[in-house]
Amino acid sequence: MIIPCNKIPNKKKSAVRKNPSSFAFAVYDSVSMINKEHWTEIAKHGSEFLNLDYLSVFENNPPDNIRFHYAIIYETQKPVAIAYFQVIDFAPESFGSIVDQKDERGCLITDYIKKHVKSHLLRGVDHFNMRLLICGNACISGEHGFTTVPNVNKELAFDALADVIYRIARAEKLRGKIAAVLIKDFYTSSLKHTKELEEFKYHDFLVEPNMIIDIKWKTFDEYLNAMSKKYRSRAKSIIKKGKELKRKNFSSDEIKEYSKIIDKLYLNVHKKAKFRMATLKPNYFVEMKKVLGDKFVFIAYFLNGKIVGFRTSFILKKYTEAHFIGLDYSVNKDMELYQNILYDYTNEAIQNNCKKLFLGRTASEIKSNIGAKAHELTCYVRHRNPLSNRIIKPFIDYLEPSEWIPRNPFKE
Repeated sequence: MIIPCNKIPNKKKSAVRKNPSSFAFAVYDSVSMINKEHWTEIAKHGSEFLNLDYLSVFENNPPDNIRFHYAIIYETQKPVAIAYFQVIDFAPESFGSIVDQKDERGCLITDYIKKHVKSHLLRGVDHFNMRLLICGNACISGEHGFTTVPNVNKELAFDALADVIYRIARAEKLRGKIAAVLIKDFYTSSLKHTKELEEFKYHDFLVEPNMIIDIKWKTFDEYLNAMSKKYRSRAKSIIKKGKELKRKNFSSDEIKEYSKIIDKLYLNVHKKAKFRMATLKPNYFVEMKKVLGDKFVFIAYFLNGKIVGFRTSFILKKYTEAHFIGLDYSVNKDMELYQNILYDYTNEAIQNNCKKLFLGRTASEIKSNIGAKAHELTCYVRHRNPLSNRIIKPFIDYLEPSEWIPRNPFKE
């Protein structure tokens, strides 16, 4: 059912704006319900992670704490924008991983907040209403939640998006109140349009940047030769340390065969994250490979016949997206496993004639050592009530960028 857009209250005007709108929208709870023709027509203008093949795999193999919504926005009955939503119910361990860790960055988290959150956790998650509505993808950094046709008025489209979010949040009350809405992740070039969200009481904040390498080389050797002597020697030393590692490109059947150890290696890395939004199920990688084929790559790393790590990536039209990895930390240092994975991602992007390699957030300084540059990402948050504002603030503090030293491995 297509619903007309209304103007909703904003922070500059106390009353509801009642100007007529030419926008309308339809919301779906499953990929199977979407008007696929309309969605696909818009998706080609945005992220490849808005393609229905990918979205259907994720929907059919979701983490236990995620549900999905999809919206198509119309202007004068023509589809002009699409939006992808995830509703995340946080498990107690997601909060505990933040509340219990030491504050190494100087973020201000008061004892009151810690005690308040812990007291709720002790009563059980059912009594701790922490439900987040996200426009975007919690598992991939970048603009993967909202896109429009090129000729639409972007400010009006964001007005319509705010209305869609308002309606979804109201509908979600049947399952439990939404504590906050998060709209993620916008690059600097988009901010001239996203500022429209501030009209609807959204507040912007920076998160860890996306680390991206511009691929300018035809071969991996050419990439190494572009480095200064110091970084080239370092790269060759790391690659030499990992010479005993054997790589194997897994099929979906092989991923399934080794699923238990793969899940263990994934959790080794996942549990080190300072804030865990969602935990993947073991069959996630199997189904991605089945459906996406060569577009989804799963490389296993063997040492003495045993799997000690893996990396995954999406090979898309113009870029490679590094995805989840898994590590056996007992061999990570001696084999320089993580560093070898980063160089392998770079080599893969070069071999596939990609223009960019997206390495995601975290380990920014290490990634800058191999040539990645930081691209700022801005998110917008709106708290649904004052209590959620007090609870969410420390988590936003932790999502904000940490200090690190950018490196340039290439010759000047």
